[in-house]
Amino acid sequence: MNISKRQIDDLNVVVTIQVTPEDYADKVKEILEDYRRNAKIPGFRPGKVPAGMVKRQYGKAVTIDEVNKLLQNSIFEYIQEEKLDILGNPLPVQKEDIDWDSTEPIDFEFELGLTPSFELPINKKTKVAYHTIKLDSKAIDNEVEGVARRYGKMSEPESTELEDILYGILEQVDADGNTVEGGFNKEARFAVKELKTKKKQGEAMKMAKGDVIDINPSKDFVADFNVTGALGVSADDLKNMEGVKFTLSNVYRIEPAELNQELFDKVFGEGVVTSEEEFRAKLEEEMGKAYGQETDNFFLNTVSDMLMDKVEFDLPVAFLKKWMRTAGETPITEEEVEAQWDNTAKGLKWQLIENKLVKDNHLHVHKEELEDYAAGYVRQQMAQFGQANLDDEQVKNIAQSVIQDQEQAQGMSDRILNDKMIAFFKENLKLDEKAVSYDEFVKLVNEQK
Repeated sequence: MNISKRQIDDLNVVVTIQVTPEDYADKVKEILEDYRRNAKIPGFRPGKVPAGMVKRQYGKAVTIDEVNKLLQNSIFEYIQEEKLDILGNPLPVQKEDIDWDSTEPIDFEFELGLTPSFELPINKKTKVAYHTIKLDSKAIDNEVEGVARRYGKMSEPESTELEDILYGILEQVDADGNTVEGGFNKEARFAVKELKTKKKQGEAMKMAKGDVIDINPSKDFVADFNVTGALGVSADDLKNMEGVKFTLSNVYRIEPAELNQELFDKVFGEGVVTSEEEFRAKLEEEMGKAYGQETDNFFLNTVSDMLMDKVEFDLPVAFLKKWMRTAGETPITEEEVEAQWDNTAKGLKWQLIENKLVKDNHLHVHKEELEDYAAGYVRQQMAQFGQANLDDEQVKNIAQSVIQDQEQAQGMSDRILNDKMIAFFKENLKLDEKAVSYDEFVKLVNEQK
């Protein structure tokens, strides 16, 4: 067997594998002999079927199967030996009218798409904004109030006030107020104060059960209200949405819990804090951790966007589109490929950038790191259910069962990698630190989506 490579251009290669009968004849003979020994053909005793009859009946199918196995093994071994960094999988060039009885060599060709070469602009000359959230007394007051409300008592008042929660149905409508066929229709809840204007708040507070008000989802909510999450739509869908109508089902009021030892114990555990001053300090500490995670994630997205904008390279487009047509369980049409191409190309571009980042800077997630992360996750979960005293062996066994679930293992691996990338970017980029309020930060996050 002979293998050769023809370079079409920087991103496309054709590999030719020349196969001769000597490469597969012995294996075919062995399989046919096994067939002969086990074949049950009327008129012949087991093991006494003529070899010629078996060859005529099964020879071509066995030969094709063995040649295909040979080709698959050979192309992937060649890719490894030559260290070819490919995209997708090799595509066999269709070959018609093969004479399987011939003793002459047969050439089989495979198209390969290659990974482009590029550099990442990661150095101390590259400046990237890093936003931190200012923890002022107002933010802490709001958190104290929020915690007190979360642990408060709920009632269903007859009249509506600013702090009350409206529960009902959000339904997508067009510019004339007509229901959009196929649009969203879902249960939702929001506080009256999450409506931006006093006019809209006034409309809401006058509602009785069954009443309807119109809402512009892009304009009528305050900046930190998660409109896309509440409506279950993307930011792009939101921009193109003409309107929503909200039908009130019920009104809920939460009476905040008192700032006393009972509340302190519920929030942080018995005796962890014993005064309002300690309670506020503990909340401030927890807020700092949470805000740190939020700002780190926003920073990671900021750097990712920067790299997607700054890094330029070509892709073997024709090859990839051909590969997309046959890569799934069910072949798709050229029209479907074209419809999917922009998103596919964008996702592939980021994957190539991430792969290079990981490979060049040794950011791989190792098995031991995944096991440690899973163990920490198990301890955290068990502590929430009052089982904080598990020994190391118990935790290890539970963690092993968790990472047997491929979806959970992948999610944990992704989070570990994100943490590694955040640390790497902080160390190797020039950070332009900017302190903002939480409201300003939420606005930045929404703009980034």
